[in-house]
Amino acid sequence: MTTCTEVVTPSDSYKDILPRTTKINYGIGDFGNNIIWHTMGIWLAYFYTDVYGLSASHVAIMYLMLRIFDAITDPLVGLLVDRTRTKHGSCRPFILYGTIPLAITFIMLFYTPDLDETGKLVYAYVSFSLLTLAYTLVNVPFSAMAGFLTRDSDERTMLQSFRFGLGMLASVFVSYSTLSLVGLFGQGNDQQGFFYTAMVFALLIVGCLYYCFFTVKEVYPAPSLQKEEKMGIKDLIGRIKEAFSNQQLVILFLGNILFFIILTLKATPTVYYVKEVLINAEHMMTTFIVWGTVGATLGAALSGLMWTRFDKVRAYKILMFVCGVLTAIPYWLPGDAFSSILILGTVVSFLSLSMVPLIWSMLSDVVDYQVTLTGKNMSGLFFALFLFTLKVGLGVGGALALWIMGETGYVANIAQQAPEVVESINFISTLLPGILFIVAGIVMMFYTLDEEKRAEIKLKLYGE
Repeated sequence: MTTCTEVVTPSDSYKDILPRTTKINYGIGDFGNNIIWHTMGIWLAYFYTDVYGLSASHVAIMYLMLRIFDAITDPLVGLLVDRTRTKHGSCRPFILYGTIPLAITFIMLFYTPDLDETGKLVYAYVSFSLLTLAYTLVNVPFSAMAGFLTRDSDERTMLQSFRFGLGMLASVFVSYSTLSLVGLFGQGNDQQGFFYTAMVFALLIVGCLYYCFFTVKEVYPAPSLQKEEKMGIKDLIGRIKEAFSNQQLVILFLGNILFFIILTLKATPTVYYVKEVLINAEHMMTTFIVWGTVGATLGAALSGLMWTRFDKVRAYKILMFVCGVLTAIPYWLPGDAFSSILILGTVVSFLSLSMVPLIWSMLSDVVDYQVTLTGKNMSGLFFALFLFTLKVGLGVGGALALWIMGETGYVANIAQQAPEVVESINFISTLLPGILFIVAGIVMMFYTLDEEKRAEIKLKLYGE
C-alpha cells in the first residue's frame, strides 16, 4: 500500500478549525463543477429543444434514462473512493485524472452534428452519457473530500457554505454571460455560439479544478484497508444494504430526492416561464435569471453564518415549509406582475440554496453516526448515495417538466404557445414545486440527528 505522504496530518494545534484559504480554495473547485451544473440546469433543455432541434418529449425521456444511469454509477465510484489509497489521498487523484475528460465531454455536449433527427438523437445520448460519467468520476470524490478535511460539525457547515457560495457564483456567471457569449461567437448562429461558449467554459472548469487539487490537501487519511475487503457488484450491494440499515440516511435520502426534484422543476422551465408566462418580459430574461442566481449565491454563501447560530436541522425543516408557501404564490399572480414574481423568486432562491450546505453537513453527520453503529467509515459510499439522490432528482424533475410541456403541446420557436402549454409551464414552475416542498418538509420531520444527538456522536468518536 502506498503511503499517503501528501495527506496532511492534523496536529494538536489544528483543533479542527479549517483555514479560510482552504475553504475558499475548495469553493473555487466547486466553481468549476458548477459551471457544468448550472449550464446544464439553465440552458441544456432550451438548447436541445430550440437550438439542437429535439422534441420536448424526446428530451424528457433522455433526461430520465441518462440520469438514472448516472445515478447508478455514483455508488460504484463511491466504493472506488473508499478503497483508494495514494500519495495524493483518497479523493484528489480523481480530480487530477478526471478533469480533462470532463472538460472534453462538456464541449461535446454542446456540439451540433450535421445529421438527421435520429443521428442527432443518438449523438445526444452518447455525449450526455459520457459527460455524466466523467462528472461522476470527478464530483463524487470532490464531494466526499469534505469529510477528510474536518471532523467538526459547525466547520463542516462553514466549509460547505464557502463551497456552495463560490460554486453558486458560477451560476451568476453562467446566467449573465451565456447569451452574450452565444451572440458574440455565433453572430446569429446559435449552434455555433453554444459550441464556442462551451469551449470557453471548459477552460475555466480545468483551471478551477486543478487549482483546487494543488491547494487543498486531505487532512484526515482514510483508514488502512483490510486484506479481506473485496470490491465487486455483490459486495457493493451488501454495503448499500448495510448503509440503508441507517434510518437517518434513509430519511435524508428520501428528503433529498424530493428537494432536488423541486429545484429541477423550478430551474428547467425558467427560460420558457419568462418567454411564455410573464407578459412582455422576454427582454428581461437575463435580469430574471441573474436575480435568482444572485439570491441563490448569497443564500449558499451566508448559510454558515446564518444557521450555525441555530440548530441546523430545525432550521432546515422550517425552511422547507416557508419555501413551499413562497414558491406557490406566483401561480395565482398575473403575468404582468413581474416585480412581485422576481422578488418572490429571488427570496426562494436565497432560502432554498441556503439549505444546500446544511444538507451536505448533515450527510457528514450521518457518516459519523454510521461509524457509531457499525464501526465502519463509509464516507465515499454515503456521498455517492447522496449524489444518487441528486441525479435521480435531476432526472425525474427535468423529465417531468419537459414531459408535461410536451404532453400539453409545446412547439419550439413559435410566436405564441397554446393556453394549455402556458398553464402547464406556470404550474410546473410554481404550484407543483411548492406542494413538493411541503411534502419534503414532512419527510424531514423524522430526521433526528439534532444538536444534542450530534454532540453525543462526537463524544463517542473523538472524546470531544
